[in-house]
Amino acid sequence: MSEDSRKPYRLGRRPGKQRPRPLLSNQSRVEKLATGKQAKTSEERTNTEKLKLVNSILTVGTWNVQTLWATGKLELLRYEMKRFRYDIIGISEVRWTGKGETSNGDFIWSVEDSTHVRGAGLLLSMKVRKALIGYNPVSSRIITARFNAAPFKITGVHASAPTSACTDEGIEAFYNILEDTLDKIHKKDVLIITGNWSAKVGSDNADWKRVMGRYEYGDRNERGERLLEFATAHNLYICNTRFEQNHSENGLGRHQMVCIKI
Repeated sequence: MSEDSRKPYRLGRRPGKQRPRPLLSNQSRVEKLATGKQAKTSEERTNTEKLKLVNSILTVGTWNVQTLWATGKLELLRYEMKRFRYDIIGISEVRWTGKGETSNGDFIWSVEDSTHVRGAGLLLSMKVRKALIGYNPVSSRIITARFNAAPFKITGVHASAPTSACTDEGIEAFYNILEDTLDKIHKKDVLIITGNWSAKVGSDNADWKRVMGRYEYGDRNERGERLLEFATAHNLYICNTRFEQNHSENGLGRHQMVCIKI
């Protein structure tokens, strides 16, 4: 990923204020990597700092890391985050176990309890973690977090959709859980959704100008159509299609998209 391809998306308005997260037993192997603590939906935190969103930039991205289940992978991820000056990165394929946060609060995750498969997470910069109100590890594919900001609070969601090998029923089950998750989000919050969608929205935006730009590659597939319908239903905009990008040769970057609702 080049510096030029990672253009920050400027948010003119954003969310407001709130509170904490969870704590419970230490992760076994993760302890060496990050010292994590398992948790359910976190309690609200009251001593948060407030992100100033007017006339400032919040840089958001999403990465499929394929696994963090190796010594040093999280540290490498932290280094890359600082190098590209991201504030929030949605992480797919964490492949740890359980649900929780690192001891310094910069990474929260939601994975299967006993198997190292799938896993959604959010990596946070220092200024963003200080604004964290709380988070909800919904499933091994979905995690949400709420941040104190002005003039509006922010809710961040990371979603990792099933691969193309999944059945249509499996895809719909994923979207049903995601829809239910969004229904519980505060309506006045700025909503940012990062994700690996296993979808191609294509470059033709003639009928979808409200939800996507024209900077994408190839043809749209059925999963891409489903993503556009989802974005339309929730007044989201697929930010990656707003500007030109350099995609990797394996095409993985084409499935990773950031959606926003202001």
